[in-house]
Amino acid sequence: MSHHNQPIRAAIIGYGGSGKLSHADVISQLPDFEIRSVCDLSKEQRAKAKEDLGCDVYANVGELLKKSGDLDVAIVVTRTDTHCQIVRDCLNAGLHTVVTKPWAMNRQEADLMLEAQERSGKTIFPWMPMSWSPEFNQIKELISNGAVGEVFLVRRHIAHFWVRSDWQTQTKYGGGYLLNWGMHIVQPILDLVPSPAISVFGQMQQTINPGDAEDNFLSIIEFENGTRGIAEFTQGIEGLPSFMVQGAQGMLHSNGESLTLLSKDPSTDEPAIRTKFPLTGKIFGDESEIYKDIATAINSAKPIRTGTAHSLYGTLVLDAIRKSHQTRQTVDISADTLPLFSKGFH
Repeated sequence: MSHHNQPIRAAIIGYGGSGKLSHADVISQLPDFEIRSVCDLSKEQRAKAKEDLGCDVYANVGELLKKSGDLDVAIVVTRTDTHCQIVRDCLNAGLHTVVTKPWAMNRQEADLMLEAQERSGKTIFPWMPMSWSPEFNQIKELISNGAVGEVFLVRRHIAHFWVRSDWQTQTKYGGGYLLNWGMHIVQPILDLVPSPAISVFGQMQQTINPGDAEDNFLSIIEFENGTRGIAEFTQGIEGLPSFMVQGAQGMLHSNGESLTLLSKDPSTDEPAIRTKFPLTGKIFGDESEIYKDIATAINSAKPIRTGTAHSLYGTLVLDAIRKSHQTRQTVDISADTLPLFSKGFH
């Protein structure tokens, strides 16, 4: 087990593009971590990991976990439909576990992982990089400081336009843009509104991609305090602002590179005061900062800013978006979300 003056011994499960670029390449540069092993189904990727990192490599998780006594944390960067079982296996082997987005395909998987976490005494760290986004955090600070007054609408929008033909287009593998992009698009809205989501309306489309999974989604979220949220991913060459927040004393809008605050007293004819805030850093969060916080959490048992309660909240809303699309009805989720807020996690 790691001690404060020793690096955290890590295993990376899944050495594809994300496993390498967002995880291995990052933590290999951090003194808080030591990559001890990599597991991947692909012989080529195992050879690449051996060449890149000089660590032990394994073809399956079971073989890797036989050496769990030499590890402190597992980092799961595999296909979505495999997360639940792998995370539970890692927890049961006595390892803290980082799991890429989406941590779970649905509430049922989330509950199974949370049960394993409780039994093991170890911690799941869901990968939620938007919480480290300079754009998100600047918006959150301005809202908290009352820059736009009482907020009544938060909109999050992303438009991309390209065809992909990998497993993300297949629902049987946990593909689809709702799960793939939900933690980037829906979750920030939930984290900006200090009130539980109580009802959800959602629509999904399959437009330009092959397969059977959606590549567009749109959702309207109602919060207990009356705020509304609008979350959208669309196949578009150009799009709307990435964030737009409307309040009783003004609005915020962002394009990812700069954030604009428009301040105005609506009871007067005075023009709005426009203030711009440049945004620097990685738009979806700096992975090295995330891992530094994970290291602190492991070494000192300090809660990380986005724990499993936040992730469960997001999963409940994503489930409701899908259910709303399937039933063509608004879905009431208050019975699930109000208890979460009663615990004070937000």
